[in-house]
Formats: sequence, C-alpha cells, structure tokens
Amino acid sequence: MNNGKIKKVTIFALILTIFVMSVAYAVLYQNLRINGNASVVASWRVEIIGIKEGSKTGTAESSRVPSYTSSTATFNAMLYDTSDSIEYVITVKNNGKIDAKLDNLTTIKSNDDTIIYEVLGVSENDVLKAGEELDVTVRVSIDPNKDISSDMNSNLTVIFNYIQNV
Repeated sequence: MNNGKIKKVTIFALILTIFVMSVAYAVLYQNLRINGNASVVASWRVEIIGIKEGSKTGTAESSRVPSYTSSTATFNAMLYDTSDSIEYVITVKNNGKIDAKLDNLTTIKSNDDTIIYEVLGVSENDVLKAGEELDVTVRVSIDPNKDISSDMNSNLTVIFNYIQNV
C-alpha cells in the first residue's frame, strides 16, 4: 500500500475508534439525579365549636338560646334577684396543626358593676394543643351588695388572644 492510502486508513481507524469510544462512554455513563421538595403547611384554626347553658341558681334564665360562630359566642341572661346566677359553657377547640397558647385574656364590660361576670376554666399562658378542646365557663350573677330597684343591662366581651406556642 502506498503511504497516502495508509494515512487515510489510519485516520479513518482513529476517527472510528474515537466514535466507538464516545458511543460506549455515552452508553455506560449515567446521570444520577435527586429531586426533592418540602413544604411547611401552617394550619392555624383555634375556634369556638359550641355554647350551652350550664348551671342556674334562683330564677335566672336565658332570654334567648345561646348561639355561636367560629369566632363568637353570644348569650342573653335574665337575672331577677341577688341570689340568681347562670353559667354558660363555651367550647373552644384547636382544629389546627399547631399548639396554641393563650397570650392574653381581655374582658370588657359595661361600667355598671351590679352584674358580675366571671370567666372560669382558662388562664393566660394556658396551652391548647392541636386537636384538643377546652370548656370555658362564663358565670353571670348579681352583686348581693347592690340595690336592684330598677332594670339594668350590662354587656360583656371576652377576647381570647391565642398565639403559636413555641
């Protein structure tokens, strides 16, 4: 064979060898890939799930059936004598996935102190764990040291400020 033909065959053989090696490398080479995703789902839902009339003394009664929504509970008590009292039991539930702590319990009532309101069964810094419920009692009574010679009305607002328990 002449030198020109040997060079061409050698170059062709080298090109063919590089091509075969490239194909073999591509066939044997594998990419390893790891994909991941993470989400934080902060489910926060502390809510009122019920209200019912509790204990009564004397002639106390409800003038309307107690009612509630997820964020409010409403009752209307009628008291006739200083020995009267009535309780309302409000059920609060943590329907979320995060434990809640009662950061602040605020009671706002009318200026008239003849009617006494007591909030029982809950205190600031109490923890309400996810999925748990709590019964809060509001007792309404008349101050036995006050004169009740005329009709009177008194309003109460109780605000529960729950925060994430960390």
